[in-house]
Amino acid sequence: MKSRRIIGLTVAAMLALSMLAACGGKEAAPAAAAAPAALTKLTICGTNGVGDTQSMAHEEFAKRLNDLGGWDVVAKVSSEMGSTDDVTEQAMDGAPVIAASDPSRLAAYVPEFGVLMMPFLLSDYSQLDNLMDTPLYKDWTEKLRGQGLILLTNNCLTGWRNWVTNKPIKKPADLKGLKIRTMGNPIAINSVNAMGAIATPMNQNECYNAISTKVIDGGEWQLPTVYSSKFYEVCKNISLSRHFLLTGSIVCGSAWYDSLSKEQQTQLSETAVKTYKDNQTIVIEYEKKYLDEMRDSFGVAVEENPDRDAFKAATAHLYADKATTGGADYEVLRTELYKQLGI
Repeated sequence: MKSRRIIGLTVAAMLALSMLAACGGKEAAPAAAAAPAALTKLTICGTNGVGDTQSMAHEEFAKRLNDLGGWDVVAKVSSEMGSTDDVTEQAMDGAPVIAASDPSRLAAYVPEFGVLMMPFLLSDYSQLDNLMDTPLYKDWTEKLRGQGLILLTNNCLTGWRNWVTNKPIKKPADLKGLKIRTMGNPIAINSVNAMGAIATPMNQNECYNAISTKVIDGGEWQLPTVYSSKFYEVCKNISLSRHFLLTGSIVCGSAWYDSLSKEQQTQLSETAVKTYKDNQTIVIEYEKKYLDEMRDSFGVAVEENPDRDAFKAATAHLYADKATTGGADYEVLRTELYKQLGI
């Protein structure tokens, strides 16, 4: 009985070996593991330096998207990806990039949108709180989409722009003959000229050397940018004119956006709005912090109360100047915007 059992086991073993031989002597390969889903790549681009409050927001935006999973996002600042207009064009061509533009630049595509960048339009940051709920804003967003751009948010608070020079600026006459760097669009150029200076468009990353070599006499920037770009080393006067309120218009290309899943579109839009809203308190905090440090540690003289009424009067006519507005009626738009904002 015992020998019969041993013989049976031997036969079974031989049958198993013959089956393996028929299959090439190899065990069946395990099922291949599913390949991990590819991450969605994206570059958030800014022109301001490391330590600038807008740069901080870009870096936080990238982090929050990556934390959601499914994203591979990096933030590149200090003009690493080129000028704002260059990045915007890349976005419109379908590249996976986000540009931190602004209303005066985007007025090239939707002239009405530029009213948000007009000099002395607003007097307090809080007046922007309800901007994105207004019918005007929603109309501008749709028009930008028609031009190939998705406006993810316009609540990126960059700050008030002020005169940064090597002489005190209290009134328009003090700017006479000074070559002042500004942005290369009609709103910025015509406004700076109207306030008495010689508007000189130039890429942000060229300005420090241009001031050092006296190619230009200064510029107009928001305080976090003055600090992060170390313009206080080459300009010893800041005049708090607050002539422009610069907001960052965070845009991507519609072709790339439409290639995303609905879930990722929602993640992108909602995270942008939340991130840049949270960053507003940092902007307000750092404006004071950086100004105090530039004054106390680097010897910058600060004109706290220039004649803003005089600067405002010098630019009032631009709201009806078609060369500035791109043909849009900014006087009518201003009235309607104030109504919708409750100003």
